[in-house]
Amino acid sequence: MNANSLIDGLVDELEPIKTIKPITGLAVTGLLTLGVMAAVTITLGVRNDLAMGMADEMFFLRSGVLLMLGIATTFTVVNMARPGVGNLNRGWIWAALTAALFPVTAAIMSAINAPPVEALRPMEGLKCLAISGLSASVIGTGLTLWLRQGAPTSPERAGWLVGMASGALGAAAYNIYCPFNDIYYIGMWFTLPVLISAVAGRLIVPRLIRW
Repeated sequence: MNANSLIDGLVDELEPIKTIKPITGLAVTGLLTLGVMAAVTITLGVRNDLAMGMADEMFFLRSGVLLMLGIATTFTVVNMARPGVGNLNRGWIWAALTAALFPVTAAIMSAINAPPVEALRPMEGLKCLAISGLSASVIGTGLTLWLRQGAPTSPERAGWLVGMASGALGAAAYNIYCPFNDIYYIGMWFTLPVLISAVAGRLIVPRLIRW
């Protein structure tokens, strides 16, 4: 067998692989986020002040921080699908530091003056945690399935970031309904979904995307 025949035999069954596009991952995440936002609106409604067109400033601040964290982290995740690209993006770190201002502020204020139990609203907080978590699971599942088409070189890091992104966007979905603006409530119940989702992503996602 000559060299040409050997080469022809090796490449005969090869087929071109379609390049994965980060914009597709962003689109999948965006559509799922809009979907869970619509589901929250249909099942729970929206905040009274938002419905009247006079939403509190804290609503916009909370929305902006959660969406910024979710979008920045998602952008990093979708770029990780192509080896050698995603590791260059560090924007999510600054977004995470900005988001951390809520729990840090709540912790400092609690140290100065312990908040009453009613300020934390445990029952409403658990509702926030449950719905945010459910929304995050929908978004995280879609993002993970898309990521399986790629080749992330660090599945563990991808797991953390998938969880963080879906947790932030899931909390942003519930934020449309949540009527509370207290910093203690926000610092606890809008931080927990992000943290829990990040841990869940680290434990689950790497097993599903490893190649």
